[in-house]
Amino acid sequence: MSRDRFADWAFGRALTPARPLLLRAAVVVVLFAAGIVVTIGRLPREQRNVLWSEDGNQFLAGAFHADYLTNLFTPYAGYMHFLPRTAAQIVEGVVPTGYLGLGMNLAGAAVWSAAALAAFVFTRDRVQVPLRALLWILVLIVPIGSMEVATNTSNSHWFLMFGLFMALSARSGGVARTVFAAALVAAAVMSDPLALAFLPLVVARALALPRLRENIVSIAFVAAGVVQVLVALGTERDRGEPQLQPGPMAATYLVRVVWGDLVGQVDGTRLYAELGRQPVVFLAAAAMVVLAALIALRWRRSGLAAVALAGSLGFYAVTAVLTWASLGRQEPGVEVFLGGRYLVVPSLLLIVAIVATVSMWLPGPEARGARRVVRIVVALVVAAALIAPGILNYRTPDNKAGVPELSTSVPGFRAACEARPHSSVDVPIAPPGFTFSVPCERILAD
Repeated sequence: MSRDRFADWAFGRALTPARPLLLRAAVVVVLFAAGIVVTIGRLPREQRNVLWSEDGNQFLAGAFHADYLTNLFTPYAGYMHFLPRTAAQIVEGVVPTGYLGLGMNLAGAAVWSAAALAAFVFTRDRVQVPLRALLWILVLIVPIGSMEVATNTSNSHWFLMFGLFMALSARSGGVARTVFAAALVAAAVMSDPLALAFLPLVVARALALPRLRENIVSIAFVAAGVVQVLVALGTERDRGEPQLQPGPMAATYLVRVVWGDLVGQVDGTRLYAELGRQPVVFLAAAAMVVLAALIALRWRRSGLAAVALAGSLGFYAVTAVLTWASLGRQEPGVEVFLGGRYLVVPSLLLIVAIVATVSMWLPGPEARGARRVVRIVVALVVAAALIAPGILNYRTPDNKAGVPELSTSVPGFRAACEARPHSSVDVPIAPPGFTFSVPCERILAD
């Protein structure tokens, strides 16, 4: 395969200028705004102003006591956190104390929505338009998204890394598209060093697409990677010793990623308990065999599907090797979604592979007669099958349950702060039992 043919296969054909620009810009704005509404809605109303763990006791707490640059280059858990620290600094500066939870949750929802938007934007000319819209929806309602990652800014880097993949796997196109792609890539890499797992995609891009415009995202990746490594140098994080257990790791991928995506956590957990682990592994493996066969049978058109599937498997493998002490645990009742944050990227990339595969097998928009009917019917059936788990798992009632909203809890500390105005108070956040320290000066100033 020549370099040009490989470039077209892996990254899509060169894009023509988009017209009309104003209409496309309006679509992007509407999708971004709608995505925020959909994702923030995944939290029950009474939990939308509740902070989650590191959002409060690390990132907002840091914003209370230090300037932005000091916080930005201060590693936490062994690495740099560009997005959470930037969001915390902005929220701390413009949002009243009693609504900091809502501010951070909206920031997390915005990142998630940007990742869904990336799935829509960067599949232009590679996935049929109705299926691009389906992909956008599926990113927003991915079943695992109702668990610990639900709109938390501290977990938004998982969605950023998905956005990074979408940007790296597509042609750059116009200025706005290139800037969006580079921003996603830089933010992802400076928020989690695991993003460096996509380095092979950057190398392939540089070799296949030597033009400077096509490699702005690659330059952003490398520059951000250098910053991340410099910040992380000299710090430590106890993840446990790296482990390689191919059999158990593959089975866990099939249960938590494939089964979790296709069935969801609610029904997936129930069926897992009824059927047992081995039948579930077999069914998920059969689904993967079918997907791989469909990709192989149309190999010349399957670039996006093949690269996304490889990305899902590869990213999961890297994560599993590094975090197996945590990810490899099996606990009755939660096996299908245990270690949920580690499943976000491989789950979303598997969804991309499925949607891209359906798109290349589906008759195009020019189809007429019976082929047009087949196109509509198949698209509706696939959409219903993929959307159903997301709807059934759209919201988890106990995600941040048991903790009062900040608008309720913060006023209760005013009397203590009036008595000791230069002290701090520990305000409850999620999960239950966690707190974050808020200076009394801030509470009294609201």
